[in-house]
Amino acid sequence: MTDSTDQTGLRLAKRLASQLPCSRADAERYIAGGWVRVDGVVVEEPMERVRDDQVVTLDPKAKLESLASVTLIWHKPAGHALPEAQFLPDDIAASWFTPELRFAGDRSGVRPLKAHRHKLLAVAPLGELSSGLMVFTQNPGVARKMTEDATQLEHEWLAEVAADPALEEVARRDEVLRSLGKPAFFDGWAVPTARASWQSELRLRLAIKGNMPGQVAHLCERAGVKLTALRRLRLGRIALAGLPVGQWRYLLGYERF
Repeated sequence: MTDSTDQTGLRLAKRLASQLPCSRADAERYIAGGWVRVDGVVVEEPMERVRDDQVVTLDPKAKLESLASVTLIWHKPAGHALPEAQFLPDDIAASWFTPELRFAGDRSGVRPLKAHRHKLLAVAPLGELSSGLMVFTQNPGVARKMTEDATQLEHEWLAEVAADPALEEVARRDEVLRSLGKPAFFDGWAVPTARASWQSELRLRLAIKGNMPGQVAHLCERAGVKLTALRRLRLGRIALAGLPVGQWRYLLGYERF
């Protein structure tokens, strides 16, 4: 494969269009769809230049179809900060959503393409120190629903709290749950109450509608416990469901938030 900055040779789309033959637009769709190889290597950039001596082939199973927008489910590790940009930069997407990090249990059947890592919008993003379920989408419908229904979308969290001898007492633990279940104001807004339960002495499970940054920490502070780690287990009807830390998968066709 040639260097894309090399101005010698023909652009791949033009070469493929004349070789098949087909229209330049169809050639670009074949290439972006991952159906074209140059010297045996898949190339997904129509602007890539190829020399006359290079072999360009079209996969026999190639389908001439428009690229569908995708939605990715990711188990975000703590410590990963999202850049302050509308879309996830392509270079970061390429490092987070590699074929090697794709969940082995992904049942979507989707062929991963470079185009799937372009213009990914983070919906209901997590802060740098938080971990767990994150969603990135190219689909305007998914993005719109996650925005318009944001206050009604339930988030399930696993919250780790700092050690405190008082929490060894059942009465104190019950007091924390009662506090978490009371109406609250945060940043001047009324926020929904949390359904909470203790999973262990220092681990709380909470379900709350809406996702205002700092909301869970505020509720914990009000209850007299200090949040030390936070992981999102579920967003709406989509759960981590065994997705390992750092791995990703495609949203299945039948899945809805």
